[in-house]
Amino acid sequence: MAISKDIVGKKLDRFEFTVERGKIKEFCLAIHEKNPIYFDLEEAKKAGYSDIPAPPTFPTVIMFWGYPKIWNDMAELGIDLSKILHLKEEYTYHKVLYPGKVSAQSEISDVKVGRAEIVTFKTTIFDASNDPILSAEMAIFIRKD
Repeated sequence: MAISKDIVGKKLDRFEFTVERGKIKEFCLAIHEKNPIYFDLEEAKKAGYSDIPAPPTFPTVIMFWGYPKIWNDMAELGIDLSKILHLKEEYTYHKVLYPGKVSAQSEISDVKVGRAEIVTFKTTIFDASNDPILSAEMAIFIRKD
């Protein structure tokens, strides 16, 4: 099934996620990040943070651990999950992402059709006051037969 540009602007369900210090540490271990600000509260405070910050690429965790329904949503949008490749991930930070409860809202921000099909999702992550912390843009490439 071909992807349609008609899905641009489609919003996915808003969801909540709790950023935990332990998950930040696990993520850092998985990516071999060794900066002590991600492991030790005192080191983070010495560096000017109010808590242990999440590393720059941590928002990917929020999308895939916090919203596993993304796979069903993509299939319902006509995306063949067996043919997708991750193309890019880009973050625009408005402030530091710290442990605590956040919410997120994703929407389809762009679709390119033709010889290649590319779907771009924009996700905004909000703090407990509903102020944006960051925007994440993820693009996937859908292989042709």
